[in-house]
Amino acid sequence: MKKYITPISIAMFLWGLILITISEVYRDYTRYFLYLSIIIVIPLIIVNMIKQRKEDKINNTKEFQASIYRMLIMAVMLAVFFFMTKQYYV
Repeated sequence: MKKYITPISIAMFLWGLILITISEVYRDYTRYFLYLSIIIVIPLIIVNMIKQRKEDKINNTKEFQASIYRMLIMAVMLAVFFFMTKQYYV
């Protein structure tokens, strides 16, 4: 059976609670909290990708390639949603 309560899931849950709290109490700082989140998450993603690549070379698997494809698909979806919701103000 797969474990659902992991340190990553707890961290994501707490991040969400903090985001909701900041957006409700301190509306001016929501954008800066999201910027800080991006600055923290990108190095973690890079470290995880390096680990996956090393593990793939050792075990001769394709997990790294699959995760790259997942990221590309999500980037395309985000771009499509961005252009669908973009409003042109005159």
